[in-house]
Amino acid sequence: MISVAAAMIVRDEERFLPGCLSSLRGKVDDVVIVDTGSVDNTLSIARTFGARVFHFEWNDDFAAARNRGLEEVTADWILYIDADERLHTPGDRPVAEFLDPDAIAAYVRFKPKLNYTSYREPRLFRRDTRLRFSGKIHESILPAIDRIPERDRLSIARTAIGLDHLGYEGDQAHKAARNIPLLRQAIEDDPNRVYYWYHLAESLAAIGRVDEALAVARQGVQAAQQRPSEKQRANASMIFQFLARTYLERGQDPSALIAEGLAAVPDDHALWFIAARDRLNAGEFETAWRIAEDLLSVDTDALSDGLLAFDQRIFEEFANDLAGVAAFRLGLFAEASRHFLRAAAAAPDNVSYRIKARAALLQQQRLKA
Repeated sequence: MISVAAAMIVRDEERFLPGCLSSLRGKVDDVVIVDTGSVDNTLSIARTFGARVFHFEWNDDFAAARNRGLEEVTADWILYIDADERLHTPGDRPVAEFLDPDAIAAYVRFKPKLNYTSYREPRLFRRDTRLRFSGKIHESILPAIDRIPERDRLSIARTAIGLDHLGYEGDQAHKAARNIPLLRQAIEDDPNRVYYWYHLAESLAAIGRVDEALAVARQGVQAAQQRPSEKQRANASMIFQFLARTYLERGQDPSALIAEGLAAVPDDHALWFIAARDRLNAGEFETAWRIAEDLLSVDTDALSDGLLAFDQRIFEEFANDLAGVAAFRLGLFAEASRHFLRAAAAAPDNVSYRIKARAALLQQQRLKA
């Protein structure tokens, strides 16, 4: 039987760690925790759950800390996880039951935020000295995984295992300020990794440095052309989302950016949603309505095999609201009311949808009078 160890790095995670360790019970055989300097109750919580704890002097290098943990793993396979993540498997069965013995690694269905769709993320891999993390921030095992299948002809399997991330909820400005210098150093070390540029742009915008963020985002688009891959294109698509959204919020024309982004990744549904908002603002109500209807027809369960995650609301609440406004502008008041009521059903606490539905219904009644 394959054995599996969960490996994580922590620092002052007393808020999140109990939930994470609870989610691992019965699903993995061992838990290896590397602590980088906790001063709260993290260590006592870890030991209460039976985890093996090791110490690492923090040196601004996430990969180095993760690799310290890999040195202590004795199981056949490794699941890397963070304290603010929760593991779930079909039927709460052990992770080992879902692993392909002919694979070098495996994808999980990773949900980066609450109420988001999931995407595939390589979080499981064999214990192998060739497999080590790289990257001082946003450390990744994928470059090492990619090198081995080419040489050994081993596959990267897909699983129904899920990981839900909780840590992006609330104000992230404090993390943005912390991450900016680390991201700048990471870009200096690896200027063609697109996700660094994306995260730096979002971090700068989060602390109000929007003009600087836009300049960084444009550099990220250029970086994507230097080392093209499926993952790079997906990360570049997130940059196009950021640019188009920011342009729209500033009253600038985002249409060229949207077209360029969709040409590279046609199934970027978030970018399509921004396109619909842009067309609505431009008075192209039929186009906006058509895009909204397309979003409403998306099977969100099928998105977990892709490389992008999306806010679930663009496929229901927000799409219905957008379709309702477009229909209202077209004089299709019954359709508008129907969409607003569906948005209200998806978000019962938002009374504006019911008000819009009532307004559309009144307009329809006036037409009949």
